[in-house]
Amino acid sequence: MSVFQHHVLAIPPKQHGAIAHQIMDAGASAIAQHGGRLFGIWKPLLGLSLNHLIVLAEWPNGEAAIALGAEILGDIEGATVELCDLWLPTLRPAPGARLPELAGGYYSHRHYDIAADTLPTFLEHSAAAWGSFEDTHPSQVIGLWRSSYVPAPGLIRMRLMAWYQDMATWERSRYWKGTSGAEAANTRLGARYAMTLDSAVSIVELVHRG
Repeated sequence: MSVFQHHVLAIPPKQHGAIAHQIMDAGASAIAQHGGRLFGIWKPLLGLSLNHLIVLAEWPNGEAAIALGAEILGDIEGATVELCDLWLPTLRPAPGARLPELAGGYYSHRHYDIAADTLPTFLEHSAAAWGSFEDTHPSQVIGLWRSSYVPAPGLIRMRLMAWYQDMATWERSRYWKGTSGAEAANTRLGARYAMTLDSAVSIVELVHRG
């Protein structure tokens, strides 16, 4: 089963482009030799300090990611790994799917901490919400993953990534805004929110699509 490896890098100021290019070129080539592939690179706008890059890569399994995942970072000078995590895909993305070609916009990277035994219901609400949600808002859910990070005994962390045409769309789309046309999504997302024990979100901008 494929897994996604999530790196959050702290980088020197104004080095987003230079470091991203190193990852896109040497880093992506290095992991491709072992069956890995770069999914995307983002820079933060809200929720993280500007001097970071977020890198997501797909691997055929967790063992390969753990053993070889650092090769995507190569010998980048001045960058340090603040966070490394493995994500198991659930409803989206499908194995081998590429990051969709979407013009401009912004991405949300959100986590949800929920009780482990509520995962089936959490997934059910998510699957039922997305059709109405995407039909109403200029947005697209990219993926919903289960993180390998365990926040506390009996809890699991889910990681959601979605694209929004602009920040106004993100504001309108949040379930408590009650946007007309998304009533089914609002109900499902409200039920999912009621299950959530903790959550945080970052708004990020795509630097490179893998």
